[in-house]
Amino acid sequence: MNNMTIPLAEIDEARITIIIDNNIDFLIPSTGVVRRFEQPSDWYNRPLPRAEHGFSALISLKRNGNEGTVLLDTGASADGVQHNFEALEIDIARIQAIILSHGHFDHAMGLARIVDKIGNQNLKIVLHPDVYLQRKAVFPNGKEVPVSIPPEMSIRREDVEIVENTGPMTLLDGSLLVSGEIPRTTDFEKGFPIHYAKREDVWQHDPLIMDDQCIILRVKGKGLVIVTGCGHAGIINTIRYAQELTGVSQVYALIGGFHLTGGLFEKIIPATIAELEKISPRYIMPGHCTGWSAVHRISEALPDAFITSSVGTTLIL
Repeated sequence: MNNMTIPLAEIDEARITIIIDNNIDFLIPSTGVVRRFEQPSDWYNRPLPRAEHGFSALISLKRNGNEGTVLLDTGASADGVQHNFEALEIDIARIQAIILSHGHFDHAMGLARIVDKIGNQNLKIVLHPDVYLQRKAVFPNGKEVPVSIPPEMSIRREDVEIVENTGPMTLLDGSLLVSGEIPRTTDFEKGFPIHYAKREDVWQHDPLIMDDQCIILRVKGKGLVIVTGCGHAGIINTIRYAQELTGVSQVYALIGGFHLTGGLFEKIIPATIAELEKISPRYIMPGHCTGWSAVHRISEALPDAFITSSVGTTLIL
């Protein structure tokens, strides 16, 4: 547990753009806080953004007239993130760091291409050392499915700085916090029971996936913005740790994967929603691995806060 509050600087504005997610809908209207992708009139002459089973979010912030931008995760395919940046007409040259939320393929497969595209400009890649582990899911019927980053995909580049870290760390002059390992404190978020990792050439049960980490911002006068990749630590554990790290209890926005999909996790949806109602975020946008059932039940429980996630959506906070 963290025994020292990290002084996270307040920012004037945060913009979170969903680059990769499981869902895309060109017809959802924009609001004052949510700007949706607008289908161009010449759409048949241009690439359109696409969805895939993965996650990536561009996070930009403003503080005292200065701007900073990072990318959380890089999707499930080699070219998906690059394709969507081009389709959304976003300049990737402003990305100062890439953070990997954890070492699963659906959050990291686009890393090599996007790093090559950005080029040499003192780019940082922030990750937990466990990102490199071989991993698999072993189903009750004996079927094994690899979920790790393929070993042949090299993360290291001569022109980037790899920052391996297990604890919390700040970026962008103290304006953005990467949580590091998240303590497991709830009695219902018990991890991924069919997950295994290879350590020292031996496959070991690895339900907790301790490299799971999130990004935390603090918007002036509003509270915390928390962005998760998959939320393997448990979304309530994640929120509680963000509150503990920063000493800020108010949650302004909660965005990303909450990992509540499938039979192994749907049973904890009621307990999760009960805690979310107590926390009462002003905005909540669940995506990726949250799952259809959980998304719809969250929308019913927190209708005024709920925002539908879709590729190309930008939250302006």
